[in-house]
Amino acid sequence: MDEVKHNRFVKVVEKRMEVLINDFYKLGNCASRVSYDYTEDEVNVILNELENQITILKERFAGRKRFTLGPD
Repeated sequence: MDEVKHNRFVKVVEKRMEVLINDFYKLGNCASRVSYDYTEDEVNVILNELENQITILKERFAGRKRFTLGPD
């Protein structure tokens, strides 16, 4: 393993994860019925998109491309 590239990876991932976790927390604040009104359908759209993005991320780390006409 290339130690320089790995250290750069760790540094970048830690910063980006911190931002994502903070953004998830802020998005969760939108669940407050005191401040916001929303439908179950709207919540499902949000959650489905988040799940879709997680799937894409997993595929990228697995080395798979997003689009293919073949069986893979």
